[in-house]
Amino acid sequence: MTSFEIITQTTQAIAANPSDAEAYKQRAITLCQMQQYEEALDDLDTLIDTLHTDDAEIYQLRGTLRMNRGDKAGALDDMRHALDLNPDLLHLFNGEFKSGKSNC
Repeated sequence: MTSFEIITQTTQAIAANPSDAEAYKQRAITLCQMQQYEEALDDLDTLIDTLHTDDAEIYQLRGTLRMNRGDKAGALDDMRHALDLNPDLLHLFNGEFKSGKSNC
């Protein structure tokens, strides 16, 4: 399935069920891979702020995107929350946040 097909499919799923967290997650990941970071952040914000997800991967991804936008405090909050939810993510961090290309 192409990225555009995934976006179409997940957008339709969200329209049918605005509480479909998995559709938001898949669309956010796909948008990030397509380098549409603002749109991906919108979906991640919805997952966290509206749907109240407890998915560590969502916090980690939003933290990465926030860091790349220069929001160090927001990135740190998200990364800490991701680690609270899943301490096994510690292996992803090298002890220092670095700006640059997103790890989508």
